[in-house]
Amino acid sequence: MTHTRVHSIPCHAAIYLHSHFHSKVSILTTPHHRSLGCVAVEAMKAVVITTPGDPEVLQLHDVDDPLINDGEVLIKVAASALNRADTFQRKGLYELPSGKTPYLGHECSGTILAVGNNVTRWKIGDKVCALLDGGGYAEKVAVTASQVLPIPPGVSLEDAASLPEVACTVWSTVFMTSKLSAAETFLVHGGASGIGTFAIQIAKCQGARVFATAGSDEKLAACKDLGADVVINYKTEDFVARVKEETGGKGVDVILDHIGGSYLQRNLDSLNIDGRLFLISIMGGAIGEVNLNGMLTRRLTIHALDMMNLDVAARLRFRSAEKKAEIIREVEKNVWPAVAAGKERGEPCPQEISTDFDCCEWNKEMKAVVITTPGGPEVLQLQEVEDPHIGDDEVLIRVEATALNRADTLQRKGSYPPPKGASPYPGLECSGTIESIGKNVSRWKVGDQVCALLAGGGYAEKVAVPAGQVLPVPPGISLKDAASFPEVSCTVWSTVFMMSRLSKGETFLIHGGSSGIGTFAIQIAKYRGARVFVTAGSEEKLAFCKDIGADVCINYKTEDFVARVKEETGGQGVDVILDCMGASYYQRNLDSLNFDGRLFIIGFQGGTSTQTDLRTLFAKRLTVQGAGLRNRSIENKAVIVSEVEKNVWPAIAEGKVKPVVYKHFPLSEAAEAHRLMESSQHIGKILLVP
Repeated sequence: MTHTRVHSIPCHAAIYLHSHFHSKVSILTTPHHRSLGCVAVEAMKAVVITTPGDPEVLQLHDVDDPLINDGEVLIKVAASALNRADTFQRKGLYELPSGKTPYLGHECSGTILAVGNNVTRWKIGDKVCALLDGGGYAEKVAVTASQVLPIPPGVSLEDAASLPEVACTVWSTVFMTSKLSAAETFLVHGGASGIGTFAIQIAKCQGARVFATAGSDEKLAACKDLGADVVINYKTEDFVARVKEETGGKGVDVILDHIGGSYLQRNLDSLNIDGRLFLISIMGGAIGEVNLNGMLTRRLTIHALDMMNLDVAARLRFRSAEKKAEIIREVEKNVWPAVAAGKERGEPCPQEISTDFDCCEWNKEMKAVVITTPGGPEVLQLQEVEDPHIGDDEVLIRVEATALNRADTLQRKGSYPPPKGASPYPGLECSGTIESIGKNVSRWKVGDQVCALLAGGGYAEKVAVPAGQVLPVPPGISLKDAASFPEVSCTVWSTVFMMSRLSKGETFLIHGGSSGIGTFAIQIAKYRGARVFVTAGSEEKLAFCKDIGADVCINYKTEDFVARVKEETGGQGVDVILDCMGASYYQRNLDSLNFDGRLFIIGFQGGTSTQTDLRTLFAKRLTVQGAGLRNRSIENKAVIVSEVEKNVWPAIAEGKVKPVVYKHFPLSEAAEAHRLMESSQHIGKILLVP
């Protein structure tokens, strides 16, 4: 007997689903007929992405019926399930596999309408479900016969659409690759997700002891009800400590993780000897610090899906037909009997609990910009919320201004969650006046005008921040403009100077020279005696970079920056590069470095996955590093802030480094500010003012 919580909705409501994507959702299809003279001809409808963008770009159109090839079947779709990969495809964030349907949908259920040559197992009229390369948001879809599965006994035709992608993902990762076995221990992060609810059930069926993390008591109760032995609220508990406590200090044998960078070391710390970590997404970032010694001494293994796309379904989509067929066979052999026996209930994700500030019995004393749901700029809403509470080592700042950073746009989209215990509101820096101090704070007093590096919460009227992350407003700088300094100064100083050790007389290349990071890096590097190269995408931006001190300006749209760097350095290359692009610039950056050169990566606007020739690193003794600020420890941030005040603030006081502020927006217009940032039309920083 199956038990499902599938939320079903007609195909034409796909826009609504993408705007409210919380649960495992099935799209139902209905036949459509159009009149052609006196003859009624059946025409297929499909959800078409009219242009990359927000949910409103999804439109139901008449389209041609799919053609089936040898080895394929044509399915009349009863239901198709949503996956996060569909939202990425809608936004244009990854290319389709060559020759595949442009329509969304990675799984479906339905009835076979036709079979191609060489298909022997399936016949017209069979009720099936299938793992797709796309095309599920339609009335009909062609699919390779080896990716088709029978409907599990006891599961309705409609509900069966919720099974193929999660079953294939979990079985291929946890069992085929990580080889979880009976009596072993298994931790799944996001236990209330579609992947999580399925993984809990099938792991229990296979005899494992199951641990699950989730973010609310309701979700934890659902995980417990599905069979999880140990449930952990990641918002209030340290999952590493709890895992160690529950396993007598050993750790678990296998972890299935979708967070990535921000959980990486903690996941490794949670593993037993010979433990296996399987990464299926990087919602918490792509960069994580790893203790390689710990990996060696405990013989740990890190697995990741073979495609560095944005979502699990996307990665399955890009696997070879042979590999997908193998996974399908193993799922039917090992998972379908459990479904038929009622031990795995095909449970899709319970409805997410949205944060509704208006329903809470709080003392509403301030306004903050709330991310109402992951999505485009329109999801940013100014709402009344509870005042922040300060700890013993914190101060409360009444915000004068906060600055936008690219990380804010990633958080808005749901791909960069705040660290544990941090404010849920965006904003990584601010300026303002101290309103109150914790009992252990000695340097600061009420009334001090300051700026601060934040882990979040700057898009609000008040914010609590550790005292070690607070700086005085630099001499000669207005309180409002001071908000433009903390994040850029701490980022640039910690990466370029503390870690990459750029020194006087060396050469330095900054990508995105007209950005907030770039305009600051140009000025402080010139102040420290470096020769500065920059890239930017317009003559206006290049002229601005030149005006604030850049020595060599390169238009990346019209010039090969590698060739220009080599030309300007007599073939040697630069000593240090600060890069925000990541994968798309990786090899070219290495080619642009001098012997003993240092590449520091602080962003992935050009992607996270690339191939590289390691011989380049060895031949020129190159160093590649990557790091962010937000997830560093409070102690580490305090060290950086102290170094910034010591080394950067004097340059500002001397007028050698100046704030570069492009535009101010009211806090209520945060969405417009995000649109401007994502247009890349600005130079320098964008500020929000409460």
